Amino acid sequence: MFVINGFTRRMVEGLGDEEVPGWLAPHVRDFAALARSSAVLEAKNNAALQRLAQRISEIASVARVAAHMKGNEGLAGGVNSALTAEIDEFCGTPPHPHRLDQAALAVALIASSLEANDPAKAALVAQADRLQGLRGHQSVATAA
Repeated sequence: MFVINGFTRRMVEGLGDEEVPGWLAPHVRDFAALARSSAVLEAKNNAALQRLAQRISEIASVARVAAHMKGNEGLAGGVNSALTAEIDEFCGTPPHPHRLDQAALAVALIASSLEANDPAKAALVAQADRLQGLRGHQSVATAA
């Protein structure tokens, strides 16, 4: 179906509000809290996150096409704009911290599954950096 599908089917509760893929479960520190929660059941039914991951994968594939076209600046810019729009729609306005973490995780997982020279990787890394910056701004705004 798409690259991240196997990773997002089994999500578990992380250290805070975030959810982490099941393969990261050994790195979750509080297994008792995880056992008491229903995080895996809830994440299994998170259709919105599945749709976001699918859309990110579809848009990223356009970056591969753009890399093989002459004068691809417009198409490459469109890829970045489309990724930003999809992610921002998923996160809400203002971005919800929990959704921001989920989107960042989805982008990072998809990007990390790509070869270093894959043209889509650069666009996804840029989005991951942007989301990391948004998380930092929210932390500062919350503390103030």
